[in-house]
Amino acid sequence: MSVYDTAPARDAVLGDFWAYPLRYGDRLQSFDWMPLYVERLLSSRFVASAIYEGRRQDIGTALLLWSASLKQNPAGTLPDDDIELAQLARFGADVDGWREARDGALYGWRAVHIDDAPPGEGPRLAHPLIAEIAEEQFRRKRGRERGREVAAWATMKSRVRSKLREAKHGRIAGNDYAVEQIASWIRDSDLYVTSENVRVAMETVLGTPKVVAMNGEGI
Repeated sequence: MSVYDTAPARDAVLGDFWAYPLRYGDRLQSFDWMPLYVERLLSSRFVASAIYEGRRQDIGTALLLWSASLKQNPAGTLPDDDIELAQLARFGADVDGWREARDGALYGWRAVHIDDAPPGEGPRLAHPLIAEIAEEQFRRKRGRERGREVAAWATMKSRVRSKLREAKHGRIAGNDYAVEQIASWIRDSDLYVTSENVRVAMETVLGTPKVVAMNGEGI
């Protein structure tokens, strides 16, 4: 039996309750592709039933909905609303036409619980395989975002060190903890790494450096 036909097995299921693996707000708006498991699709009961019943068009409609679902909130789900589904399935205003195709095109989709959904958010549908794909795509997205964040943080600390050295604070520039504190203050204050901002950040998080006169008395 193909995964196109089965209920979600690795997610939390209790009776008719299915907790979706992504939360409300987990989106993939910038993603333009999704994997298609060709052998799973061709060997599925969904395809076999559609062909046997003379409803090959349900396969194309299902593919449109699978693709549209990745742009939904959360990714991989669909609204359980015929007017919205008619639009997503490219039926437009022909809601009656959509309703005739609904059962076949939504083969394998079922009601799902979405964590953090706002009050008043309508019921949503999900498919076990599409959920698996969406979760993997979202994991890749988060990995790329974390990679960019790490690179940006390293660049910011490097700029802070350069500004400290320019201001003759070489000892502080060589102190990893001090540099991170200064960079964190600048980042949290949503400021650019300028000489003045580094000076203010240094004085704020480390205190004003004590200047000692030649006679040993603090000034």
